[in-house]
Amino acid sequence: MDAVIYAGSHRKGGNSDRVAHLLKQGVEEAGGEAMILNVRDFDVRHCLACGFCDKASDKQEQDRCVLGHKDQAWKLYAPFFTAKTAFIASPIYFYHLPSMLKTWIDRGQQFWRARLDGEPWVAGLPKRPAHALLVAGQPSGDKLFEGSRLTLKYFVQNFNMELAELLVFRGIDQKGDMEQNVEFEQRIIDYGRQAWTEVS
Repeated sequence: MDAVIYAGSHRKGGNSDRVAHLLKQGVEEAGGEAMILNVRDFDVRHCLACGFCDKASDKQEQDRCVLGHKDQAWKLYAPFFTAKTAFIASPIYFYHLPSMLKTWIDRGQQFWRARLDGEPWVAGLPKRPAHALLVAGQPSGDKLFEGSRLTLKYFVQNFNMELAELLVFRGIDQKGDMEQNVEFEQRIIDYGRQAWTEVS
């Protein structure tokens, strides 16, 4: 796989889903292949804060987490190990990422621990870029995207990815708002095209 696109909205067919499809179009126009994964379609249990991953230095992949074989979180993580670049398209809920997406990110503690311990299956991953496109109904707010940016920055570092500058959109709230803004849509397609061109 060339690129993976994670769609983080709880709402099917909303503005973030539209962003994901426009990104896919841009990557494909540039000659790449992209796969969209809707986080809401996967069963992801919340982190138990049990400390299992901190003591599981002899384990890899889904065996690193006590819940690894009990839900579908690993199916979402797996593309990070092979994709040349990754995108996260998400709405903003109360100044942060939606709960389903954040729950999955929290489970990434297992990779942080493995990377900290220098385990080659994580620490040896090649350096790659990651991208986040965030959509907010709120038209104002200096720190509207800041919490999400920091969370995503340190989450993708677990897979040796560096988060590029965010592409953000304000005042996009009701279903279909994105499709009514031709300028925004073209920016997203161009962003996907450029992002793929830079890694191909």
